[in-house]
Amino acid sequence: MRLGFSFEKHVSLTPLSEVHFFGAFKINADFRNVIRAVELLKDSSISERMRVNAALKLLLKPMAFRRARLLSFGGRTALLNRIFKVLNPDSGEKKETTGTKRVLSLIKDGGLIYGAFLQAYGLDLNKKGLDWRTFCSLLCCIPEGTALFNVMKNRTENTEITQDIDDGLEILFNKLSGGETNG
Repeated sequence: MRLGFSFEKHVSLTPLSEVHFFGAFKINADFRNVIRAVELLKDSSISERMRVNAALKLLLKPMAFRRARLLSFGGRTALLNRIFKVLNPDSGEKKETTGTKRVLSLIKDGGLIYGAFLQAYGLDLNKKGLDWRTFCSLLCCIPEGTALFNVMKNRTENTEITQDIDDGLEILFNKLSGGETNG
């Protein structure tokens, strides 16, 4: 099951320690910080400037964050983009997204992810800090028999059924409204 990133690009399980952007910035790539930063950046109730600064504070070591604060806002935004590019090498690739639906939410499925890591790997995610790439690699390989695997499989199957239903409803709507149909 593909989760939107390539295992080959994440197979290096060496923890990320720095990103190069006008010098080296030491980063804190703990998976919890990355997830918090992503969620924070989505929060439109906070100003963009505050979101960028807070995300950098989560993702940079304290000395690196102090250095980053000396950059202009544009520089801090570019640094944040560079950090995410290093964390997710696939982010620049063009992906086929037509008709696809997300089968996993790192936030909403947190309990399932926690349980799957505990069951499959014996890792208590509340106690064990994992580098983002290690977390992604292990998440990508969640074995059958875990509740998370079963839920994702079910969502994948239901997505295809939902797409068929949506296509059927569109055809029916077009017929009722006197429009043309393609099917």
